[in-house]
Amino acid sequence: MTTYRTLEREPAPLTTTRTNTRVRKNLRLAFLYALSALVLFWSLSPIYWVIVSSISTRAELVASPYKVWFPSQPTFQNYIDLFTTGPKYRDGGFLPTADLMTAGLRNSLVYSLTTAALVTVAATGAGYIFARMRFRLKGAAFFYFMLMMPLPIWVSLIALYFILSQLGLINSLVGLTLITTTLILPLNIWLMTTYIRDIPTEIEDAAFVDGCSRWQLVWRIIIPLARPGMTATFLVALLTAWNSFLVPLIFTNTAASQPMTVVLSFFIGQYEVAWESMSAAAVVTMLPPMLLALFFQRYLVRGLTVGAVAGS
Repeated sequence: MTTYRTLEREPAPLTTTRTNTRVRKNLRLAFLYALSALVLFWSLSPIYWVIVSSISTRAELVASPYKVWFPSQPTFQNYIDLFTTGPKYRDGGFLPTADLMTAGLRNSLVYSLTTAALVTVAATGAGYIFARMRFRLKGAAFFYFMLMMPLPIWVSLIALYFILSQLGLINSLVGLTLITTTLILPLNIWLMTTYIRDIPTEIEDAAFVDGCSRWQLVWRIIIPLARPGMTATFLVALLTAWNSFLVPLIFTNTAASQPMTVVLSFFIGQYEVAWESMSAAAVVTMLPPMLLALFFQRYLVRGLTVGAVAGS
């Protein structure tokens, strides 16, 4: 009689299992770090190139082949020229860049702050109405505002230009502010609606019991509780207005109304491109939104995150 012996596989040692798990974990982390480094390089390389170009001479920038990863003789003369005697390049004409840069920065500041303030006030009021009030066609009105978000701007450019020209608002910061406010308002209405909707209604009921009117309720309770969302709305509107280019390019043609994003295009001339001066102007233009996002990142992330969670 033949006896068959069952061969049982011995379990792997515990140390070997832990080692394999640690190796897989380290490989996964290494892959994530490599991917993050690749994305970071892809995102920051244009900014690095602009900064390097702003402290380089034109001879180094137009050298062939291009090998300037860092200038051999860094200079800040390009920044000095922007605010002193640097020329404006457009169709071969010249205009002191000092006046152009000062006007562009002033226009961008006034235009962005005014747009952000109007959007914050309008979005907060509309958000409270859609979140708390009951009226006929409320859903249809909210759907109409949300329908404007994916609408591309070029669809309505001709009609908007005709309307503003009839109102005499071409080449004015007032017309530019009204257009930008209208374009970015739907997104911020959605943000404030979802944010205010997440505020417990029991707080408002208690306020009504204590004798608060509707205006007192909004001013003393809703606005303090919705302040993170309002801050996020203000920052989003401010950054959007500061970075806008297409609308200012079409609706402004004078130095008294053109923001910095349009001024940057003036360094492209008919026969040459002032890469070094344009890069320095680009760095000056990038600094305010970068500093704003750096110092107010906590409020921006908190407001957008809470609003998104409320909307879901």
